[in-house]
Amino acid sequence: MVPLPGVRRSEDRGGWAVVILTGELDRASAPALREAVDALVVEGLARIVLDLEQVSFMDSSGLSVLVYAMRQAGEIGGTLRLAAPGRQVRRLLELTGLDTAVEVFPGVPAACQAPTP
Repeated sequence: MVPLPGVRRSEDRGGWAVVILTGELDRASAPALREAVDALVVEGLARIVLDLEQVSFMDSSGLSVLVYAMRQAGEIGGTLRLAAPGRQVRRLLELTGLDTAVEVFPGVPAACQAPTP
């Protein structure tokens, strides 16, 4: 059994709340990310970047929580951005078309510095 991924929020970066994920984003760990997103939304932080650089695997449960995060941010006038997905995660985003619904950036700095459409 692989340990649950770490979910931690880093400092505010130019008005973006960055959530750093590590390990696998699957059925066992998706609730932790959902809770982190809910906490940000309750605080009124609607501009969210998920740092996926250290995510080694993601399944449909992980995709589901990404869609949830996108909707939650959007409901309060914000947006979700994804940063630095690895090969497996990027492929999953492409296969499902989620990469066309959520902006994907090569890293956290690019995600936080890009203009908002």
